[in-house]
Amino acid sequence: MIMIGVEGVSCTGKTTLARTLAERLDAGLPGPLGEACVVPCYYHAAPDPQALSNRDVRTEADQLALLATHLEVEKLRHRQARSALDQGRVVVLDRTVDTLLAHVRAVGRMQGLDARAHARRLVATAIERGQVAVPAVTLFLQTSHDVLARRARARAGMPPLFYDPDFAQAFNGHFADPITPHCLVIDATAGAGAVADQAWSLLKPCLDGAR
Repeated sequence: MIMIGVEGVSCTGKTTLARTLAERLDAGLPGPLGEACVVPCYYHAAPDPQALSNRDVRTEADQLALLATHLEVEKLRHRQARSALDQGRVVVLDRTVDTLLAHVRAVGRMQGLDARAHARRLVATAIERGQVAVPAVTLFLQTSHDVLARRARARAGMPPLFYDPDFAQAFNGHFADPITPHCLVIDATAGAGAVADQAWSLLKPCLDGAR
């Protein structure tokens, strides 16, 4: 079976796309293959979401400690994904482990820190231990700063950092060398339907191979 990742900075439409893809899979594929499983993002998968968001990151050690906390949540996400795959279902990941490394890169760039190499080793070790859900293909959503800022203003409580243009540029830079073996870029500027159409078109060869 196949595992699909959905990535991008906040407000690019990841969760909407993940849900829409699941709906299309349910409607378009037979049997268990069409019963898609959406694995929620780290915040929504965490037993205590505040442990992820209420962290003061000022040093590289802080970054690595926060990464370690996220990797504990990743173990839960991996178990959910593995169970669904064992049932013959397609898995859609709302964010992937690449998000964690992209965040380390972006925050480090803005604060003059560089924990990237150590962070990558931590993730590689977790993958070797079978504790990380690594998608076969990731859909990487991108759009302009103006679009991100407009969408962020409509979401109460969205931290300005997550749609800061420098943060977004550094975050996106990680995907020049991601963990996922295949990264497909999608223009997320248009409406949700058009984004889903792009994604479905790009994924069709992968899905046909999974039947």
